[in-house]
Amino acid sequence: MHICPTKFLYARRRLSGSRLRILDIGCGNNSPSTTKHWFPGCHYSGADIERYNLNDQDLAAMDTFYLLDPNDQEYSAIPDNSFDFIILHHVVEHIATPEPILAAICSKLKPGGYLWIAFPSLRSLWLPSAEGTLQFCDDPTHVYIPDIREISNILLENGVKVLHAGRSRSFVRESIGAITLPWALLKRSFTGRLSGKGLWYILGFEDHVFGQRKPI
Repeated sequence: MHICPTKFLYARRRLSGSRLRILDIGCGNNSPSTTKHWFPGCHYSGADIERYNLNDQDLAAMDTFYLLDPNDQEYSAIPDNSFDFIILHHVVEHIATPEPILAAICSKLKPGGYLWIAFPSLRSLWLPSAEGTLQFCDDPTHVYIPDIREISNILLENGVKVLHAGRSRSFVRESIGAITLPWALLKRSFTGRLSGKGLWYILGFEDHVFGQRKPI
């Protein structure tokens, strides 16, 4: 069973056409092949500071790859006014001062283009520690605690209308999480370690902001 990722649900209702231009910033963890599965025929551009957790299928799915300089807050290698949909899935929490980078990313959208940003919720600070990250500080590269209001204000200041913001929800994934939770707790009782797999949605680990750049 292929479950459509939450980050695509909002965009798929609004975008059509086979030559959509999609920019995925932080494109590891098999995101290129997953994106091409749900948006067949799109022009997919991945961008990251390294090629992280990408297999041969992912590399073949990328039409363009931008190797980002972490010190370039303008993302100057990426053209402005060029993309129908931009994805930042769990990126901002790894950036100490994300405001200038988010402002630059807004300029990469075509007028009318859409932007999805997902990040750990404030709630994640008091979730239990787990393998695969469930408590915010499980990942030592997390250096910034995003806030829905702050992220939304940055987008609004840069010409992006906020269409939806809040807790990321998925009935299917929450149902899977409800089934997984007893097994995860049982495993912890034997191993002393909790697996975060399947628990993000049921425990409210992720928040998101989804917006659209205003027409010029």
